[in-house]
Amino acid sequence: MDYAMLSRLQVQSMTDQEDYLKLPAILVGASAAVLPEQLAIWSYPLANADADQASFNMVTAMMCRIHQSGRLDLLSPEASAQVANGIRIYKEILRKRIPAAVPFYPFGTSDVTNREIPVVLGMRSAEQTLLAVWRIDGPAIVRVPMVSPNAELVYPANLGINIASANGALTIGFPRPHMACLVSV
Repeated sequence: MDYAMLSRLQVQSMTDQEDYLKLPAILVGASAAVLPEQLAIWSYPLANADADQASFNMVTAMMCRIHQSGRLDLLSPEASAQVANGIRIYKEILRKRIPAAVPFYPFGTSDVTNREIPVVLGMRSAEQTLLAVWRIDGPAIVRVPMVSPNAELVYPANLGINIASANGALTIGFPRPHMACLVSV
């Protein structure tokens, strides 16, 4: 993974890691080394994935370039809807902004071995600032130290994730472990 190769190629595949819970931390590190528009991330919800797992996979892939895979034909209707909605939001909103986006790290770089600490990756462009926030096994409430009176949950919209902005922090409430979301700030 170097720019001698990437100056001649359009895409760098991030990893072949199959444990989707490790991918957010890997993404944070990779985003510091490869331009977002060249960083391709596999989203492959497993055949038995529920809506939470499918949306977790999608949030990870939506921050750069989606490589969609997996047994999509075997997903439940709820999980399939999460994949379809994630791809729609990516195409309509995110894809055109990624080439001008600059990554930033509100929690610093991530530790792939510590599943208690949430993972946060920001992407800032002239039009929008997005945060991807992942709750692996840690606390249900994630506080990101940034002021955003216009914070809005972009994806997923229907899994019970709540956001609020007060006292100098953006607060994201996840009802269950292994969830992720995209927030416009």
